[in-house]
Amino acid sequence: MNYRAFKLLYAWKDLNGKFNLAVCGLLLLLSFILSCAPSIRKDIDLSFFKNRDDSLKRAIIINSIEERNRAVEDDIKWINTAYERFLIKSLYDINEEDYAQYSGYLDNGSVYIIVHPAYYTFFQRPLFPFDDVISVDNELDRLLGEPNFSPKTTLIKAQEKALRDFLEYASTTKRLVILILPGGYKKYDGYKFKGHRDEFRRYINEVTNESESVVYMYSKKPNRGLLTEKDTARLLKFLSAIKPRNILIGGGYLGRCLEDFWRTIEPFYSERIYLVPELVAISPSDMGVFQAYGMLRSDGTVDIEKLTENIRNNNIGNQDIQPRLKNMSDINER
Repeated sequence: MNYRAFKLLYAWKDLNGKFNLAVCGLLLLLSFILSCAPSIRKDIDLSFFKNRDDSLKRAIIINSIEERNRAVEDDIKWINTAYERFLIKSLYDINEEDYAQYSGYLDNGSVYIIVHPAYYTFFQRPLFPFDDVISVDNELDRLLGEPNFSPKTTLIKAQEKALRDFLEYASTTKRLVILILPGGYKKYDGYKFKGHRDEFRRYINEVTNESESVVYMYSKKPNRGLLTEKDTARLLKFLSAIKPRNILIGGGYLGRCLEDFWRTIEPFYSERIYLVPELVAISPSDMGVFQAYGMLRSDGTVDIEKLTENIRNNNIGNQDIQPRLKNMSDINER
């Protein structure tokens, strides 16, 4: 008998020191159910949605995420499929007549656009030996399990984790998310898995949970956030059809690919686009050790206020780019 069952039974002892058999049976059944229930992922940070969903709802959703991770995404057949193709829809494959239907997934009127998610993990992480053995953990989860050697490493991993948690939760709760993936990344020399299993594709599939509320398209180049003219027109037509009140932008990197994308749609939605500090990443090339340390809390998570202040006070990225981040938004206050 496990410890929880023992405590439950002991609490129901009668005054004569004997157990009520009916009660014992019920409590043993309850204990069995509790012991079989999936554990909640304690490492998922849902502060982003703290003002949207109550604690019970968040706990149920986390439980659902963990159940899928274990029952579906740890299965080798599913993993092999996740390497072969994307399990979410491409914006290219959705009929224009169906665009308006996606307005039903808006999050209180907002659409999220994430540019080049997990770029550090798959495109900038230092070289490491390729493992021929397929792990139940995707590459980002493996990165998060590695030790931190400096404040820069801690901040980079915190940024990657925050976006992972958001995508897991947003896709499970059917919030509308548009992913801008690096165009032609599989042939890009900077892709750490070029010529091997497509670990980036697997990661995207895992964190988006085959959700119908998540769609993707590609940037023009793997290391730039600009879209082709044709794809810009396609995205604008989609946005026009769903009529979002706000366009909330995240991803990486600030002052680089993120700024490229911002400049693409700013002429059309200048009053409705917002950069969300909780969902952005800064390139390790654009910060020093002390700068990174200043943007961390004592528990190793990102200090959003310090990050926001840093963005406003510094030209992050290419010097010829002046990030226009006047509309930065703390979504928790919206």
